[in-house]
Amino acid sequence: MFHENTEKLDLVGLKCPHPIMHTQKKMRDLNNGDKLIVQVSDPSFNIDLGVYIRQSGHMLLNSWQEKETNCFLLECR
Repeated sequence: MFHENTEKLDLVGLKCPHPIMHTQKKMRDLNNGDKLIVQVSDPSFNIDLGVYIRQSGHMLLNSWQEKETNCFLLECR
């Protein structure tokens, strides 16, 4: 289902501001077109991610929920 250059970042259990900080750091390490699945349990991450996406130019391709975990598929731009 996912591109071969898809990485996964499990941030379940971390609280704000750590999930968005780890996401930003990981995205800096990726190349254009690479994808990142971020798994989080902190509900405030949704707001932080929206701001980050608008400021960075990266793309949010999909989001879904798995039990108590929110998942986001990002593409590096």
